[in-house]
Parts: sequence; C-alpha cells; structure tokens
Amino acid sequence: MKKRYFSVDIEASGRTPGKYSMLSIGACIVGDTERKRVFYRELKPISYNFDLEAMRVACLGLKCLDDLEEEEYNPQSENFNPEKVLELLRERGEEPRKVMRDYAEWVRKNTSKDFRAVETAAPVKFDGMFTAWYFDNFYDGENPFGHSGEDINSFYRGVMKNPLVNINGLEIRKEGLTHNALDDAIQQAREFEEVLRIAGIKV
Repeated sequence: MKKRYFSVDIEASGRTPGKYSMLSIGACIVGDTERKRVFYRELKPISYNFDLEAMRVACLGLKCLDDLEEEEYNPQSENFNPEKVLELLRERGEEPRKVMRDYAEWVRKNTSKDFRAVETAAPVKFDGMFTAWYFDNFYDGENPFGHSGEDINSFYRGVMKNPLVNINGLEIRKEGLTHNALDDAIQQAREFEEVLRIAGIKV
C-alpha cells in the first residue's frame, strides 16, 4: 500500500505529554504545501505545568497572542509570564477532545483507501509522542497513524547512507523556524519532499 505522508509539528509547554500540555498543532500533506489542505489548532492546556524555556519557544507562533501588546504575553520579554498565556489558552483554546477528533477526521478525509497515512516530523519522537498521547487520552477512535511514523532526519540519513548528515544541509530553510506549528510543519514538509526526490520517491 502506498504511503501518504503528513508533516506534523506541535508546540508544547514542556518535554513530555501528560505532565505538560500540547499548546498548538499544525499539519500539512507532504507534496501539497501551498496551504490548500492544512490543519492548525490551539488547545486548552491540561494543566498549569510548564518549563520556562519550552514556553518561550512554544509561544513565539501562537496566533492567540497576535493582538496582545502586554509584555507578559511576549515570550521574548523579561516580563514574560507563562501562567498568563496558559490562562489565555484556557479561554481561547479549543478542547483537546474536539481538536483530536477534528484532526483524525482531517487525516482520514485526505487519505484514500489506496494509501496509508504516515506521520512524519523532525523529530518524530517528540511530535509523535504528543499526538499519540493525545489521541489515546482524548479521542475515542483509533489513531489514524497507527503506531509508527517517519523521522525526517533519519530517513535522510538512510537515503544518503551517512549517519552524520542533517536536513539542514539541504539549505532549503533560508530563515529560522517561526515556531508557529503550521508554518513549521510546512517547512519540514518541503524539506522532506526534497529528501523523497533524492530517494526517487514520488509523492
């Protein structure tokens, strides 16, 4: 069965799901990165646990902060207050159960019977850990990706037969990541498209 790759990026309040919260999730279809078929949501946190440095990164691309000028919502400010952001997400974010249901439906809608949906990320260990945990805890159906995924860097190392290379070496990424989950998912999808091209795989 052919694979349909979905590039996924999540931003979280800390290192592991359960203890920390997934704050946003973005996804797109590898081979279709023109924002025609994309998924993006910001979620209500499941707790007030946070790691300061993780929050400084995760909040850089949150859309719910775009219209706020107070320094306590600015992750680059010395007066940044992660608890305030988590409180705001409790108000403006969507329920995890709804997000994961909508996400599963979006994946299935974009996967025909001739394809198997495959989650891909860089690294898939982090992003896939959060999506798997959230599917398991907030979704009544089956994880549309099953129990596996493709790590983009590992895939690239296999294609190049070199354990030391990194997709940054492709020089597709002209600027740094925005840390908006959808922007980053699209960026890594474009990198994975190049890896698949090098491998002679059509998407």
